[in-house]
Amino acid sequence: MRPLRVLLALLFVVTACGFARSHRSPIRVTLTAQNHQPRLTLTGPNHQPPPNEQWWYCVKVRTAAGKLVPAPTRIRLQIVSGRIAVEQIGLVSLRRGYGNWCASIGGEDNVLEAVPRGKRLVFQAVVQTMGVTVRRDWRIVVRVVG
Repeated sequence: MRPLRVLLALLFVVTACGFARSHRSPIRVTLTAQNHQPRLTLTGPNHQPPPNEQWWYCVKVRTAAGKLVPAPTRIRLQIVSGRIAVEQIGLVSLRRGYGNWCASIGGEDNVLEAVPRGKRLVFQAVVQTMGVTVRRDWRIVVRVVG
């Protein structure tokens, strides 16, 4: 009975190690943003945010070796609460050989106006390339100033 337990334990360890090694992603995705608390300044008679108020973010996609991805890339950007999408930010398509996408949220069509304020949310980038999907999260809390 004891040799059977040892054999099963060894089989489990070998399977777990092989499983982890075979499912390594061929791409690396980095999501960075200006900070974790984008501000929404509500001023003026109609309580609209000023057009120059921006919250910057960048998504960087590379191969596991650190080189540019040799395939087209799709990036879906959204703000989620739990598993529910609260607001869609956009869908970006990068041609082969392009691996960076930097942009901002804000201005006249500020999507931060539509999300719950003061609640813990997640700014999320879902990257699809080379037959792989990778998700990166950036925790945020939208603060109202003014």
